[in-house]
Amino acid sequence: MSKYSDIGEKVLACVGGKDNVSSFTHCVTRLRFILKDKSAYDEAAMKGIAGVLGTQWAGEQLQVVIGQTVEEVYDAMCELGGFKRMAGIDENLDADLEKKPFSIKDIPGNMLHALSGCIFPLIPILIPAGLMLLLGSVLGPNLLNLLPADHDLIVLFNFVGNAGMYFMPVFAAWSAAKYFNTSAPVAMFLGAVLIHPTLMQIVADQTPFTVYGIPMTPVTYSSQFLPSIVSVWIMSYVYGFLRKHMPESLRYAFLPLFTIMIMLPISLCVIGPLGSWMGNLIGAFAAWLAEVAGPIAIGLIGGLWYFLVALGMDKAIVPIVLQQFAQHGFDNLFWCSAVFGTYALLGVAVASVFTQRGEKRSMAVSNAVTLGVGGVSEPTIYTSLLPNKLNWVALFSGGFVGGVIGGLFSCKAWVLGTGNALFATVFAGGDGTSLMPGIIASAVAFGLSFAISLIGSRISQKKVIQKD
Repeated sequence: MSKYSDIGEKVLACVGGKDNVSSFTHCVTRLRFILKDKSAYDEAAMKGIAGVLGTQWAGEQLQVVIGQTVEEVYDAMCELGGFKRMAGIDENLDADLEKKPFSIKDIPGNMLHALSGCIFPLIPILIPAGLMLLLGSVLGPNLLNLLPADHDLIVLFNFVGNAGMYFMPVFAAWSAAKYFNTSAPVAMFLGAVLIHPTLMQIVADQTPFTVYGIPMTPVTYSSQFLPSIVSVWIMSYVYGFLRKHMPESLRYAFLPLFTIMIMLPISLCVIGPLGSWMGNLIGAFAAWLAEVAGPIAIGLIGGLWYFLVALGMDKAIVPIVLQQFAQHGFDNLFWCSAVFGTYALLGVAVASVFTQRGEKRSMAVSNAVTLGVGGVSEPTIYTSLLPNKLNWVALFSGGFVGGVIGGLFSCKAWVLGTGNALFATVFAGGDGTSLMPGIIASAVAFGLSFAISLIGSRISQKKVIQKD
């Protein structure tokens, strides 16, 4: 039996067998079922299958996230269940399905499902981009120093790897368009606006600029996914409304035009800068908290650092760090917190290597190496954190405890460093009193997050086995 048949057989068992399937098709990453009896579906067992990246309900339709090999698994299941093969669909079917009643308690879960659904298709970009950056870091002056920084191979690896990250607003716009069932070309156009050289220059020069007379906050969007996803989500309603009310003869030219014109102020003046505004507020609050509570502030920022990174809020905090280095020669708040948060994230990444199986384990190994050696966090954030609530708890716990310990010993970061497994070396400087406490606090952050993620995953897996 091939591995695809094995996955298909287990998935089929979890949905209640072939006789419980009313409709079965697939899209670019998901198997899609409509079941006769939803009570026969075993969600816990489904999530425990190696090769299943996640699940979600869209109205009455069950969607099982498989990833790039979805067609192979779909074909295997058609043979196993005797299903008629259907052409893969390149759209989200949520709009055609019965809507679930609105509930405030469902909002966090729905947001997490939406983020996961938009980010999973980007994994084939994130992983090779991260590995290219890793190769450049390992072979270049940062680690082995086998090649100079201006060597063609190092330059090649770096700009190819950075391309995967830099153009994230465009990639995320495409993925979000598929998820929210709207126009991918228009969404990608909107995402491309966020990283156009003219806008980037306006941001770099901090030139005052308005959109239809509305002041625009200059913010850098390269490598960010959230502004695109939120913009495309809103765009899906704008596009749908215009399409419904616009004469068919005008749609071809004017539907995309009017959609973009309406979305420009929303995207550039509201959604895009939101992360920066929130980052500024968090930065001001953290600075106040540091005066009042000291180590607690470092712990909170350490635990939440990669939450801020995932939302793009760290961009507003980094200038504060640079100012601290320029004025005092060290930072004892934000950058210290970032160090402890990084070791907590590394603990989650390494734990995933031991808890995942099959293709998920290969992905986890790639993430751990890319983060631990190259300091590239995006693959771990998008594939291990966003879909997994337990890993968020592990990350916060490790970063918080490590940050409190570092704060109690008054640790100071003397250089910026690289966010990999050697990040703690930023404490080597000054009178030398920060190095050992910094290393100990980093080790605690790593160990605690590793333990929580590992033990929590094992317990969840045992519950699934006992249920079976």
